[in-house]
Amino acid sequence: MDSLFYGVSVLIFLAVALAVDTLWEWWASTRSKAARRFQRRIHAMTDNQDSSDKRISLLKERKLADSAAWDQTLRKMPWVESLDIQLQQAGSASNVGRLLMMSAVTGSLGLLSGAWLLPGLFFMLLAGFISAITPYLLVMRQRTQRLEKMQLQLPEAADLIARSLRAGHALPSTLQMVADEMPEPICSEFRIVSDEISYGMGLQQAMQRLAERVPMDDLRFLVIAVLIQRETGGNLADLMSNLATLIRERLKLLGQVRSLSAEGRLSGWILFTLPIAMGLLLSVLNPGYLNGLFEDKDGKLLLMIAVVVQLLGGLWMRSIVRIRA
Repeated sequence: MDSLFYGVSVLIFLAVALAVDTLWEWWASTRSKAARRFQRRIHAMTDNQDSSDKRISLLKERKLADSAAWDQTLRKMPWVESLDIQLQQAGSASNVGRLLMMSAVTGSLGLLSGAWLLPGLFFMLLAGFISAITPYLLVMRQRTQRLEKMQLQLPEAADLIARSLRAGHALPSTLQMVADEMPEPICSEFRIVSDEISYGMGLQQAMQRLAERVPMDDLRFLVIAVLIQRETGGNLADLMSNLATLIRERLKLLGQVRSLSAEGRLSGWILFTLPIAMGLLLSVLNPGYLNGLFEDKDGKLLLMIAVVVQLLGGLWMRSIVRIRA
């Protein structure tokens, strides 16, 4: 029972660390100063009429839940739209209603498991909370992987746009060509843009929605380049070719930075996991040695303080070794 308790405690600790890291990634990509600056630039380049909140009636409206009543209820909640955008960015076939239902089920199972395995109300609630946010963390992980894959595909997409424009194709047909020729996941995003233009939406608004739907700096550069070319004129084919070269160089530089910072990141992981490894080692070599830490009131308080300090230290080390190219 003690080994099971220690194992569950380690899993809860790792889940909390993953949750904090995921929330930090979400804030940096959607709410940071750089992300807001890109949004202001894109909105400044769009027409007032195009940036209105009116929706084209021919476009299919995305459902938030399978039930019509539940769908209408979710649309009244302000945070649901942001969650739905994150599901779209992850390429998930699920909707907000299913995700919330899955979170409720896993949270209930976590509470029951915590009440059975873990001593104390705090650890029971913590287990329920971690279990409830696990589906969301999986979606955020899927979203991160999809965006990273899309970033690697973007230079090829920009080159395809440049070659198509040089061959004499119009920009809307070029975007359709990207949707047909490129692999997933970038083809899906350009297919949405092409469909929106075909249904009557303006090119500027469709490109703006693409930048809002995919929070990726390189893709925002592409959108801004297209919008500037639409306003001022110029050779868009050369612009796309230069942008593809710029993105490749940025990815190359990012790879070099990751290689140079590998030692620091490894040191950070060792320092972060060392207390956990030592606790497991002590519990195996000397069972019962750490029982006082979990049973005594002061020991529980010290344990919670240690968890908080460990998370803060992990974030601090991460901010030191993380260099954005």
